[in-house]
Amino acid sequence: MVDFAECKVSLWFIGDTLDPDELAQRLGQPSDYQCRKGEVYRSKDGQEMVARTGRFQLTTGWRPGEPMERLITELLEKVPDDDSVWERINTEMTSEIVCGAIMDSVNEETVLSADTLLALGRRGLSLNLDIYDSGDGPIASSDG
Repeated sequence: MVDFAECKVSLWFIGDTLDPDELAQRLGQPSDYQCRKGEVYRSKDGQEMVARTGRFQLTTGWRPGEPMERLITELLEKVPDDDSVWERINTEMTSEIVCGAIMDSVNEETVLSADTLLALGRRGLSLNLDIYDSGDGPIASSDG
């Protein structure tokens, strides 16, 4: 099977009352990116912006040649597998897996096993797929 030329998988948590320090403690992981609602931050082009909501993100960064499923599994292995942790998280904020993929040709594919889909569902994680043509998307050397 052909997989995507390049993938990035991120675990996003979004919410107005999101406290990044508390969430890092619950997950047992520091964030790769975080902000609280109302915080001032700089966009990629250097413009000052105010966060409309809180956000906490874990990410694999862009990886050429690695299957999307492997990257999803890698992130899920970093966070607790405790239903009560996820129940609390999902009542306080929105959480999702965001998968970016870059295709080198017009027909590339990947498969997520039933086990991976079940692991996402048990945690209440929606799956967001963002697929780029190689001429449109980020490249491995871009911001991870």
